Amino acid sequence: MKYLVFFLISIVFLVKTNAQEITMFSGFFDYQYYQDDERIAKKDLVKLLETNEESLVHWNRSKTFSTLSWVALAAETGFAIWEIADNTPFEDESNNTITTVGVFGSLAAVITFGVLSHTQKKKAILKYNQGIQENTAFKIMPSKKGIGIAIVF
Repeated sequence: MKYLVFFLISIVFLVKTNAQEITMFSGFFDYQYYQDDERIAKKDLVKLLETNEESLVHWNRSKTFSTLSWVALAAETGFAIWEIADNTPFEDESNNTITTVGVFGSLAAVITFGVLSHTQKKKAILKYNQGIQENTAFKIMPSKKGIGIAIVF
């Protein structure tokens, strides 16, 4: 009977209860966000991230990089249309060079800002998940050497 009580007390001290963590998965058009196994909307995610200031900073940076990515995509489309419309034979090659540089430069900007946006989203969720974990100075665990309780610092 003593061992059963000791075992139950040990189990109670070992069980950690944390708040629910957020995970992010890539969807077809947009990201999907889950709080443990339950899907949540982006609006609910932002409300959760507002509780942690550092994660909110990363989330706002992500929105900024996403906007810059869309602007670069618009520039990419403009340069591509200019390249197609101005691609007539026997013309000055300087315009073709400008449009080619514009097409490849804006494509590089789209990719770079898209990657930076995704990285900042991941950092925001990681900071939020780190903020909900409890950090204790010590743990009470069963002893590894015989029967008893050990306090681990």
